[in-house]
Amino acid sequence: MADFFSCGSPENLPFTVTKCEGYGEMKKAFCLIREMIESIEENCIQERGNIRAREFCYVGKIDDPLSEMVAAANEARYKKDLNEYFQFCQDSAGFFPVSWIEHFFAGTLDIFQIKRRKSNGKEIIGTSASRKHKNIEWLPFIYECIRDKKVLHISYHEKFQVPTVVIFHPHFLKEFNGRWHIFGIIEKTNEENGEINLCEGYNIPLDRIDEKPKILKEGVCFKETNIIKYPEYFNDIVGVTKTQGMKLYTITLRIHDKYMFGLITTKPIHCSQETIMEYDNLLDYGEVRMTLRPNNEFYGRILQMGSSLEIISPQEVRDEITKRISDMSMRYGKKSNKAPA
Repeated sequence: MADFFSCGSPENLPFTVTKCEGYGEMKKAFCLIREMIESIEENCIQERGNIRAREFCYVGKIDDPLSEMVAAANEARYKKDLNEYFQFCQDSAGFFPVSWIEHFFAGTLDIFQIKRRKSNGKEIIGTSASRKHKNIEWLPFIYECIRDKKVLHISYHEKFQVPTVVIFHPHFLKEFNGRWHIFGIIEKTNEENGEINLCEGYNIPLDRIDEKPKILKEGVCFKETNIIKYPEYFNDIVGVTKTQGMKLYTITLRIHDKYMFGLITTKPIHCSQETIMEYDNLLDYGEVRMTLRPNNEFYGRILQMGSSLEIISPQEVRDEITKRISDMSMRYGKKSNKAPA
């Protein structure tokens, strides 16, 4: 107890031992530990003193008499942890793409149990996201390249353009709206002087890669990121699109529908979102505020919510959403040119 209170010796305790907090629990634990030690080695504890000041001294020959018992307890906990991990892998299989499960659990008992549970309809975790994306079977390979710091040779195309071939140093995988993106450093050669420039934070959508990336084994050293800190890199945007020159705004949204207000406050548009005005039944609206750099993903989320949402400020962001709504209105205002039957 003196050690517990850092007093040096029992004489320095602020009050008698029996009045110290935790004395009852410590007394029970001490008696239990003594019984356990004496069950392993008889007559190994000597007593000195009287009832009021009794001391106990271990004089046995075993340096650590409880070591086997502690090891057994740790092993039991270790086995319990493994069983829980095994159970989680089986239960959460429905959350991951089939190609991932088959890659990471190939040749294990897990894959057999997972497939059997799926066929019997016993999965208990699932997702609404579609897993049938182009090239999704390459994700485990790319993940391992990031983990093992492997440089890649990637051929991909940008928005229906001709294929581009780059030397790519992968750093981070991010999914948004059911689509996977690889972020890292690409090497670009300056056409004027032939110098190699490194571009950080480069985004290559997985489904735009034309063939499975190849690992470069010679002549190229993996480049670590020096500027970007993932995943904080995405804290000021919605989604994954981030370009130079994007302005940071504090945006106020007014929600003109009680149900929609509840939906937005429980499922925020951005991590910085805060409620600045609860829904008022008399005014028939509530307001939230967020600070971010508006991109296509942000405007898409706003338009997705329909007419119940209104950007109040700043005017520049309000004008942009107005333009997009106007363009949509003009598109739908035209008569549809139906294809011949």
